[in-house]
Amino acid sequence: MKTTLLTLLLSMAGVGAMAQANEAANYQITINGKTQDVALGKEYKIKINGKEVTVAVQQKDILTYQDDWISLQYPKGLQPAIASPDPDLEQITLVTASGNGVLVQKYKTINPASLIDLMLKEVTNEEASFGYSMTERPFEQKLKSGQQAKGKSVELKYGNDVQHYTVAALGDESEGIMFITMLNTENGNEDNKVIQLFLESLTYHRD
Repeated sequence: MKTTLLTLLLSMAGVGAMAQANEAANYQITINGKTQDVALGKEYKIKINGKEVTVAVQQKDILTYQDDWISLQYPKGLQPAIASPDPDLEQITLVTASGNGVLVQKYKTINPASLIDLMLKEVTNEEASFGYSMTERPFEQKLKSGQQAKGKSVELKYGNDVQHYTVAALGDESEGIMFITMLNTENGNEDNKVIQLFLESLTYHRD
């Protein structure tokens, strides 16, 4: 089962994926003042000083999202979805087609550490009401930037269905970030790599 929150996140991710799939010659290269539209992975013949050369623009396997609060890495094929549901809240979502992935929320007026239990209840409420068993444990993660994020992880089980959620946060009195990871083990091998890459690369710039 998937919660309402996950359904929303998946729809947001689908918009990003669709935009990427329909991408054509959305890039440009400029050589000696001459600009040409190019598409990723396609080769082009260009003359430089009378000599024809072949050029191509490739996308790296691992991409980086960065703003003035955070930076993180993710595999190509995913597209960060950015939303501001509230003037004091901004969120970045990276979700696979299976509904697994991560959500980062930037709180501009409060430290979200006080909201961990509330958010954990929100993302697991549907499964809990359906009868999933729940195992909860503390979670800590040292970020690449050196800070320590703290929160909770839960494992939900119902028959062969096993789901994992983690909610963690860090910040000061007036601002901070919260992140949520979501993993259904039915599609876990590749999707778990997305989550692990996120955890290993997350950097917080506000301290």
